[in-house]
Amino acid sequence: MKRTILLALICFAAISCDKKDDAAPQADLNPTSLTYQKAATVRTSGSDLKVELKEVTDSRCPVNANCVSMGSAKLVLAISDASSQVNVNFEFKGDSKNQQGFKLGGTEYVLTVSEVLPYPELPKSPKLEDYKIGVSIEKK
Repeated sequence: MKRTILLALICFAAISCDKKDDAAPQADLNPTSLTYQKAATVRTSGSDLKVELKEVTDSRCPVNANCVSMGSAKLVLAISDASSQVNVNFEFKGDSKNQQGFKLGGTEYVLTVSEVLPYPELPKSPKLEDYKIGVSIEKK
């Protein structure tokens, strides 16, 4: 009886771990790390874009403080290709929807910011040169 139950559990586990081939492929969005005022190349499908973090205004609640709201980090990014450039104003709130669309040279893109580091901590505030953000861009 014990062997029958054990065999049934093993079969159930094997069936539930079966790989699903009908899932839609996900875009390979590996975030690129940007530092303050240093341009980096971000790969998109079919082209590379030059991205520079121009401004950071961080009003996020420090980790060791009690705040009424969580705040946000406001970023200005200069994004360019071989022929055109656009400044994108982005507000990072830390929730799951850190995406924003923008248009560059007639092509629409979606910018995703995955992280803004360092996180504020009292009593000091980070220097602008210390900021690093994770970004990825894909064509719409």
